[in-house]
Amino acid sequence: PDSRTRPPTMAVKDELSPIVVNAWLPRDPLPGEEEEAIDKKPIDQILRGIPYRLVNSAPKKKIVELKAALEAERAKIKEAGEGEELSEEQTATNAAAEEAIAPMEEELAAAEAAYEELSGILCKGQLSTLPWIDSLMRYVDLGGSCIVPGGAVAVEDAFRSVNDNLTDVNGMLTEKQLAESKAWAEYITQAKLEKPGGYTIVCKFAPNPYLGAQAAIDAFPTWVERQITLGFGVELEEGADPILPHVMLAWPDPSIPGVAKVIAAMLGPLTEEAEEGKVKAVSLDLSGDVSCDPRPLRECLELGGTSKPSGVVVPGIHALAKVGALLVANATRSDVKVIAGDALLGGLVSERYLRVPAPTLAELKGTAAFAGLARVLASPGGWDGFQALLRALEATGRGVATALVQAFADAGMKVEIETELEKGPAFEIGEPLGEEHTAAIVAAMSA
Repeated sequence: PDSRTRPPTMAVKDELSPIVVNAWLPRDPLPGEEEEAIDKKPIDQILRGIPYRLVNSAPKKKIVELKAALEAERAKIKEAGEGEELSEEQTATNAAAEEAIAPMEEELAAAEAAYEELSGILCKGQLSTLPWIDSLMRYVDLGGSCIVPGGAVAVEDAFRSVNDNLTDVNGMLTEKQLAESKAWAEYITQAKLEKPGGYTIVCKFAPNPYLGAQAAIDAFPTWVERQITLGFGVELEEGADPILPHVMLAWPDPSIPGVAKVIAAMLGPLTEEAEEGKVKAVSLDLSGDVSCDPRPLRECLELGGTSKPSGVVVPGIHALAKVGALLVANATRSDVKVIAGDALLGGLVSERYLRVPAPTLAELKGTAAFAGLARVLASPGGWDGFQALLRALEATGRGVATALVQAFADAGMKVEIETELEKGPAFEIGEPLGEEHTAAIVAAMSA
């Protein structure tokens, strides 16, 4: 197969990065020929950024490094003049330098080919996806190297009706999924060239818990193959079957048992003939349960072994509050990483929503902020309580988004950011917040 459509070959990074980016592609990310192209930024601004990205890409840095190394090796080689014989030491130096030069030249040729391919991608007619790809790259630079495909790619699972039968999934992809997967494929191709090994695609498996654990286990092999078809797998070595480095298992109803069995099955072989599984690590996503019920994680910890998840996603709105305290404590005590899910509520944690009336759910339907608004409105404090939190964040002087992400980081948590990639990260990670500010933020979240 064409190298540009194959999954990248890399060392598998199965641990989540400090920032996990749940990336919703902008709606209609790939305009058709008859449609007007969607520019998230002026095209001249996009084009001005291309040379910077080329200069800072991995292939360009490799070319500079190898050319300097080749020049140094060639400088070691001394040719004998007329009637002159080289010393044994110089002869040995020449031989060693010539032996080192050949593989360097091969590496240089490969790096130059990768740079040429990247130049073509960035500079020739692939501009429809450049704005959000550029946004994703800036998240990667900030430490958000784990990317969760959001939007329509995930919507089939995330919003599945409780009456649907998950075992009936036939693996066919909708036109919308194919359009988004093509956009994702462009990102993966660019990321493979610009930042090889610098990112991980983390897929989210959201079975219907009301059908029971066995239905989820039965559906999982088909789901895995679909994610690999979409281009989200990686090869451990060239020619090997692709695997998924990390999967999030969404289990929104804590009253339904069996999640421990599902995790064990996800990590094991998916067919009788297979010797190994196709998933390296699983995190348990409990962000759909605003009560932060500790039962699902407790079930996994009691069973232990491969049923123990590597991380647990807690609703960000409660991750520092009293309601989430027991769940967070259980995870921390058992060396399970805590991830503050949808930490910025799909963009609601912003100065834009400070001191204004609550938007309606209808206004935000189909956006990354829809679920966040629903959580806020369903919380005891409602929109007024959320306004109190925004004021406490504003008081830090760091910007509301930066202050909240920093508060999670100070507590030792990883942070999941849901974003439509309208622009780059709206936050930074820097010096810890003061105790007074942290206490005010926690108090506002717990009110």
